[in-house]
Amino acid sequence: MGAPEVPSTLRSWMSVVGEIARAVNAAEPLDGVLTRVAEQACALIGFEYCAVMLAEPDQEHLRVAGSSGLSRDYVALVSDTGSLLIHPAGPNLDSPAAEAYRVGHTVAVSDVGSAVRYGRLRYLAPKQGYQALIAAPLHAPDSGLLGVIVAYSVAAREFGAAEVELIELLADQAALACETARLRSDQQNVITELSRTNDELQRSRAVMEWAERQHRRLMRLVLDEVGLAGLVTALAETLGASVTVEDRHGRVLARAPESGYHPPPDGAARRRRPVRAALDTLARQNEVVEVPAGRPGRPGASAVGHPVAATRGVWVAPVVVGGELAARLWVTNPRAAPAPVERRVIERFALVVALEVLKQQYLVDVEERLSGDLIGDLLHPGGPLHPQGVLDRAAALGHDLSRPHVVAVLTLDPPGPAPRLAEVVHAAARRTVPPLVGPHEDVQVLLLPDVPGLDDVLRGILTQVEHALPERTATMAVGPVADGPTDHEAAYRVARGAVRLRRAVRPGGLVDVRDLGLAAFLLEEGTPGALRRFARNLLRPVVAHDARRGGDLLPTLRVWLAAGCSTSATARTLVVHPNTVGYRLASIEKLTGRSLRRSDTRLDLQLALTVRDIVRVEDR
Repeated sequence: MGAPEVPSTLRSWMSVVGEIARAVNAAEPLDGVLTRVAEQACALIGFEYCAVMLAEPDQEHLRVAGSSGLSRDYVALVSDTGSLLIHPAGPNLDSPAAEAYRVGHTVAVSDVGSAVRYGRLRYLAPKQGYQALIAAPLHAPDSGLLGVIVAYSVAAREFGAAEVELIELLADQAALACETARLRSDQQNVITELSRTNDELQRSRAVMEWAERQHRRLMRLVLDEVGLAGLVTALAETLGASVTVEDRHGRVLARAPESGYHPPPDGAARRRRPVRAALDTLARQNEVVEVPAGRPGRPGASAVGHPVAATRGVWVAPVVVGGELAARLWVTNPRAAPAPVERRVIERFALVVALEVLKQQYLVDVEERLSGDLIGDLLHPGGPLHPQGVLDRAAALGHDLSRPHVVAVLTLDPPGPAPRLAEVVHAAARRTVPPLVGPHEDVQVLLLPDVPGLDDVLRGILTQVEHALPERTATMAVGPVADGPTDHEAAYRVARGAVRLRRAVRPGGLVDVRDLGLAAFLLEEGTPGALRRFARNLLRPVVAHDARRGGDLLPTLRVWLAAGCSTSATARTLVVHPNTVGYRLASIEKLTGRSLRRSDTRLDLQLALTVRDIVRVEDR
């Protein structure tokens, strides 16, 4: 049975977070807060039952601390000391909740009947009447694993990525509630022990109130949907620091403040051992890490051109989406080193930034899918079946295909999928001409408006792809300009033929075949091997002659064809006597056995030179 649709909008999720946060801030009993978490798991994700279980101090058993939908008899049954053993003697006494706690990862059981490794589960499930469950551990930054949250489904079901993401986020909220309860308990102990130190108590209370104000402010920002820019600006104001969010490729997504901004360490600094070691820890722990400062008093410039002075410190927090590092949140040059409570605020901001990044990734995925479908229809053999429909769909994505567009083809070697390739292309061209990008057949197709400066944009795109995928070789061919939707398919075939020809000899680089004329048809229809043999056989005697005698026959032929077969114009371009040009042309005729007076000979030579230019290798 498939999983039901999950209502995973940011607003509905943050409404749940706000309710739990209010309960925590109101100092409700921990069991009551955890019961709220269990109820929200059922309401938000669509489960019938849910329980939050905490580990006993002896680390031998789990106990139900809050639940929703479970019968009293079932809660009493699992509270039996033999039911939820954390370290059972064998699989007959094991349960998914205990395993999730032991390994620290989410455990899902789609069908209890087939879960042979959990003997205790086969005994417990019929008592409550569920067929599937998912258990996520409660991770606390300071206390480690606290327990698990377990959601139950009456019907067997597969758990999708969205359900796993939400149950893990709810587990984080339950852990936060436990951690806050522990902090409140610790605070009470401090009050008892330091009752005579009123000033210290007042400072402690001020810190807690400050943290709660920041938490409420964060909730308001999320509910107001201010986006990454608003979140980063708010955190920068809160800490009196510069804040930067960059994706896993190092591209800046948002930064603040505008005035007095201090960027994070540049590429050279990150390659130094202490900084590299600090960044490596982000993959192993979900907390703020202090990055060793560079040599003080050495002003310089950052990788993005901002002036850099000696800073008062650098901290970085991981932004994790789906268990993987998706971005980094940098805090540089704060007015003071972040205290523990301020680090906790940074971590909470990183959690919300993760939700924003997840939302942006979803939008990017949707746009890539729509762009791929559009390009497939546009490049249908013979042209699009419904040209106006293609124009309307392109306009909805922000592209006016009624204007002239250049068709480019991009390939990677070795072949294979390249996640986020379209994202890299968009990032490289976003400030100039936004391209329409999508896969077609076995290549990536780029459609860009034919505007001045396009050559620099194309070279910039190729450079960024090579930087983002250093283990792959990128080859780009730029085809003819398509004046309308019916012209794109033919232009694509020319560009694809050029890139196939280049890859067959030496992959990599940029090939421009926008102005081939009649040769474009031959490039479109011919196979790479046949075209290379044709060019090699026709030009071999001329190339060999130039190699032996240091002659200029091949350059002279190229200029003569480009000059419209005018001897005088060729002589002026080469700064030689017209008789010299005539002598060289006669030598070419003798070497090839072909008359340059014949139009078919000139066409053959032009195509051979074009193929030679594309493959960029010397004939042997």
